[in-house]
Amino acid sequence: MSLTQRLVILAGLVGLLFYTATPEQLWTVMVNYQLSWYSLGVPVAWGLILGAFASLLGVTAIQRWLEPLTLIAMALLTMGLTGAAAVFGAHQITAIIIPPLQIAAIGLGLYLFGYSYARFTAARNRHED
Repeated sequence: MSLTQRLVILAGLVGLLFYTATPEQLWTVMVNYQLSWYSLGVPVAWGLILGAFASLLGVTAIQRWLEPLTLIAMALLTMGLTGAAAVFGAHQITAIIIPPLQIAAIGLGLYLFGYSYARFTAARNRHED
Protein backbone atom coordinates (compact mmCIF):
# COMPACT_ATOMS: atom_id res chain seq x y z
CA MET A 1 0.00 0.00 0.00
CA SER A 2 1.43 3.35 -1.00
CA LEU A 3 1.94 6.31 1.28
CA THR A 4 -0.80 8.22 -0.53
CA GLN A 5 -3.37 5.50 0.11
CA ARG A 6 -2.38 5.28 3.76
CA LEU A 7 -2.73 9.04 4.22
CA VAL A 8 -6.17 9.07 2.61
CA ILE A 9 -7.40 6.20 4.77
CA LEU A 10 -6.01 7.73 7.96
CA ALA A 11 -7.35 11.19 7.16
CA GLY A 12 -10.75 9.73 6.34
CA LEU A 13 -10.87 7.91 9.68
CA VAL A 14 -9.83 11.03 11.59
CA GLY A 15 -12.49 12.96 9.67
CA LEU A 16 -15.08 10.52 10.95
CA LEU A 17 -14.29 11.71 14.48
CA PHE A 18 -16.47 14.71 13.64
CA TYR A 19 -19.39 12.26 13.67
CA THR A 20 -19.25 12.14 17.47
CA ALA A 21 -19.28 15.93 17.90
CA THR A 22 -22.50 17.41 19.19
CA PRO A 23 -24.11 20.41 17.48
CA GLU A 24 -23.31 22.52 20.54
CA GLN A 25 -19.61 21.65 20.26
CA LEU A 26 -19.58 22.56 16.57
CA TRP A 27 -21.39 25.87 17.22
CA THR A 28 -18.86 26.65 19.98
CA VAL A 29 -15.96 26.04 17.59
CA MET A 30 -17.58 28.30 14.99
CA VAL A 31 -18.06 31.12 17.51
CA ASN A 32 -14.63 30.77 19.15
CA TYR A 33 -12.75 30.78 15.84
CA GLN A 34 -15.15 33.20 14.09
CA LEU A 35 -15.83 30.74 11.27
CA SER A 36 -18.33 31.63 8.56
CA TRP A 37 -19.05 30.76 4.96
CA TYR A 38 -16.92 33.76 3.94
CA SER A 39 -13.91 32.46 5.88
CA LEU A 40 -13.87 29.27 3.78
CA GLY A 41 -12.49 31.20 0.79
CA VAL A 42 -9.69 32.93 2.66
CA PRO A 43 -7.18 29.99 2.73
CA VAL A 44 -7.87 29.31 -0.95
CA ALA A 45 -7.15 32.91 -1.92
CA TRP A 46 -4.05 33.12 0.26
CA GLY A 47 -2.73 29.87 -1.18
CA LEU A 48 -2.97 31.20 -4.73
CA ILE A 49 -1.51 34.59 -3.85
CA LEU A 50 1.38 33.38 -1.69
CA GLY A 51 2.35 30.62 -4.14
CA ALA A 52 2.57 33.08 -7.01
CA PHE A 53 4.36 35.63 -4.83
CA ALA A 54 6.97 33.09 -3.69
CA SER A 55 7.60 32.11 -7.29
CA LEU A 56 7.93 35.70 -8.44
CA LEU A 57 10.43 36.37 -5.67
CA GLY A 58 12.46 33.39 -6.86
CA VAL A 59 12.31 31.31 -3.68
CA THR A 60 13.73 27.96 -4.79
CA ALA A 61 13.70 26.16 -1.43
CA ILE A 62 9.99 25.42 -1.86
CA GLN A 63 10.60 23.11 -4.84
CA ARG A 64 11.83 20.23 -2.68
CA TRP A 65 8.81 20.60 -0.38
CA LEU A 66 6.17 20.42 -3.14
CA GLU A 67 5.56 16.67 -2.86
CA PRO A 68 5.19 16.59 0.95
CA LEU A 69 3.06 19.74 0.74
CA THR A 70 0.77 18.00 -1.74
CA LEU A 71 0.44 14.95 0.52
CA ILE A 72 -0.40 17.13 3.53
CA ALA A 73 -2.91 19.11 1.48
CA MET A 74 -4.56 15.90 0.28
CA ALA A 75 -4.80 14.57 3.84
CA LEU A 76 -6.37 17.80 5.13
CA LEU A 77 -8.79 17.95 2.23
CA THR A 78 -9.86 14.33 2.78
CA MET A 79 -10.19 14.84 6.52
CA GLY A 80 -12.31 17.96 6.10
CA LEU A 81 -14.62 16.57 3.44
CA THR A 82 -15.11 13.29 5.31
CA GLY A 83 -15.79 15.24 8.48
CA ALA A 84 -18.31 17.48 6.72
CA ALA A 85 -20.14 14.45 5.34
CA ALA A 86 -20.10 12.81 8.78
CA VAL A 87 -21.44 15.93 10.51
CA PHE A 88 -24.20 16.34 7.96
CA GLY A 89 -25.04 12.65 8.13
CA ALA A 90 -25.22 12.72 11.93
CA HIS A 91 -27.11 15.97 12.49
CA GLN A 92 -28.77 16.93 9.16
CA ILE A 93 -27.91 20.61 9.80
CA THR A 94 -26.03 22.32 7.00
CA ALA A 95 -24.83 25.30 9.04
CA ILE A 96 -22.67 23.24 11.39
CA ILE A 97 -20.51 21.68 8.67
CA ILE A 98 -18.36 24.83 8.56
CA PRO A 99 -15.62 23.60 11.00
CA PRO A 100 -14.72 20.50 8.97
CA LEU A 101 -15.09 22.46 5.73
CA GLN A 102 -12.58 24.97 7.11
CA ILE A 103 -10.06 22.12 7.43
CA ALA A 104 -10.82 21.13 3.82
CA ALA A 105 -10.37 24.76 2.72
CA ILE A 106 -6.96 24.89 4.39
CA GLY A 107 -5.99 21.72 2.53
CA LEU A 108 -7.20 23.21 -0.75
CA GLY A 109 -5.29 26.41 0.01
CA LEU A 110 -2.08 24.44 0.58
CA TYR A 111 -2.60 22.56 -2.65
CA LEU A 112 -3.23 25.77 -4.58
CA PHE A 113 -0.12 27.30 -2.99
CA GLY A 114 1.99 24.49 -4.48
CA TYR A 115 0.09 24.57 -7.76
CA SER A 116 0.44 28.32 -8.30
CA TYR A 117 4.09 28.18 -7.25
CA ALA A 118 4.79 25.39 -9.76
CA ARG A 119 2.86 27.09 -12.57
CA PHE A 120 4.51 30.48 -12.10
CA THR A 121 7.96 28.88 -11.78
CA ALA A 122 7.42 26.89 -15.00
CA ALA A 123 6.23 30.00 -16.84
CA ARG A 124 9.22 31.99 -15.58
CA ASN A 125 11.65 29.23 -16.64
CA ARG A 126 10.00 29.01 -20.08
CA HIS A 127 10.27 32.78 -20.44
CA GLU A 128 13.97 32.75 -19.53
CA ASP A 129 14.79 30.13 -22.16
